[in-house]
Amino acid sequence: MSWKKQSSSSDVGLEQACPHDATSTFFGSFIPQEVKAASSLFHTLPPTEIESLLDSVTNDLKSSLVSDHTTSMVERIPSSDAKEESGAVITALHVILRTAIRTRTKASVVAKDLGLLNLPPTAIQVITEKLKSQRLELEARSLCTRFPHLENLQWRVDVAISSSSLQRVFRPSIMMQMTLSNGRIKTFDVSVEAFHELRYNVAKVLRDMQALERHPIMRIADEATKKTIGE
Repeated sequence: MSWKKQSSSSDVGLEQACPHDATSTFFGSFIPQEVKAASSLFHTLPPTEIESLLDSVTNDLKSSLVSDHTTSMVERIPSSDAKEESGAVITALHVILRTAIRTRTKASVVAKDLGLLNLPPTAIQVITEKLKSQRLELEARSLCTRFPHLENLQWRVDVAISSSSLQRVFRPSIMMQMTLSNGRIKTFDVSVEAFHELRYNVAKVLRDMQALERHPIMRIADEATKKTIGE
């Protein structure tokens, strides 16, 4: 990542600084300090590098964690000053995208408000295009509860040949092992009856989801969402 050399923050032109009187934006009454601090830094980055940073920020927002790619991207910067500036831009992009998604602000309004904050037009274009393309998934992520999700599921059938009270049992049971996204592994026994009930409930949920997707009201909602994203 290459940064244009700046001797000091006082050398930044007034036209590149975030105005103090910009209060009526999608951020609300106050402009976040993270955005103010990085406003002039956006003028030092070409659009391709802003887009690269946005890709990492988007992945972080989807996973609710700072990805290894984002961390390594900052660590590869040799200069400590440039590393600090890179962190400031990444933080500002986090705040911009997270606020736009949480408030469900139209991309056109985001572009207008970022223009009021003196972000360069090239950076605004990259941000709004990313917002349009990723809005649906980011909004879905913001609405869902962040519990660990299932990464892997393994199972096997065990048969109990005998017990302490009976010589012959020959009763099957199912051993299941779940690997979660947080790295935890859960192992438990399931009876044959419970396993069949699980299969039935999963099939029922899938069928209900397909029926819901075919409902006319869902098509109307999808069209309204696409119209909002395009604005």
